[in-house]
Amino acid sequence: MSKTQRELKALRQSQREEALRRQQAKDRRSLMIIAGSILAAGLLIAGVAIYLHNQETKGSANRLTFQAVTGVAGTQIPDEGPRNHIDPSITPTYKFYPPTSGQHYGTPDGPAPWQTTDQTLREGTFVHNMEHGGVVILYNCPSGAACDTLKSQLSNYVNNLAPVEPQFGEVKMLMTPYSKGMTKKVALVAWNWIEFLDGYDQAEITRFYEIHVDKGPEQIG
Repeated sequence: MSKTQRELKALRQSQREEALRRQQAKDRRSLMIIAGSILAAGLLIAGVAIYLHNQETKGSANRLTFQAVTGVAGTQIPDEGPRNHIDPSITPTYKFYPPTSGQHYGTPDGPAPWQTTDQTLREGTFVHNMEHGGVVILYNCPSGAACDTLKSQLSNYVNNLAPVEPQFGEVKMLMTPYSKGMTKKVALVAWNWIEFLDGYDQAEITRFYEIHVDKGPEQIG
């Protein structure tokens, strides 16, 4: 091999080594960027988790403590079984309004998520919640400042004050506007039980809830 060939070979080897070093440096920079992005994402997720935990803790601190109470709250209504699921295209009929038992919609039309406060729920939906041992707050009021205040009070109660029941660790309560059979502005409804109220009454809502929660025919959280 001539001197020129050896020099050319050495030059090519040097170029390959230099290209390899550059690629390795580029790969290291890419790994550092990826690692930094993962770390930043992890810190963001941790921050969000801490914030949500603090908000949950703050909200829980305001909640009333659940107390197992005995006695009677409301009026007992005869059961309207069978408790079968019906197609959501069907509008169920009940002997008593507001309904406290009977036919209802299955998933995904019922039951509604616990602590739902901002939707108009169909009878077949919230009856399913009562079957699972939940309590439903129905309210019937005209538009206006007084009605807005009532809705705000009820929503605040469900979201921030209602006790967590001990069996499943849930606030098994929701609220919805409703008018049929409403003799007063508010009705508390559980499976086979109802109580009418003139307006917001935190003590009585709590008492009704603590007596009737988890008393439905299906023990589900």
